[in-house]
Amino acid sequence: MNSDQCIHDLQGHAKEIYTIKWSPTGPGTAYPNAHLWLASASFDSTVRLWDVKTGTCRQTLQRHTEPVYSVAFSPDGRFLATGSFDQCVHIWNVD
Repeated sequence: MNSDQCIHDLQGHAKEIYTIKWSPTGPGTAYPNAHLWLASASFDSTVRLWDVKTGTCRQTLQRHTEPVYSVAFSPDGRFLATGSFDQCVHIWNVD
């Protein structure tokens, strides 16, 4: 595979993306049989969970009322914590 080849273009947020995080799962990790996710947090107040294999958005998390600036997966990849300028941290089950 050519190293400069784009595999997927992940589009769907209505505003700028502030941060992205890989789940600690999938091949080559301590949890090789768990699903591999990419989480993207945006100034549109949402977090999107992307299926890395297919390049599709599997879930849009929409509880925050202000831009989301932080996302963190639990060590086993089953939960995702999101932090926002709305002064809330939400914990989501992504298993």
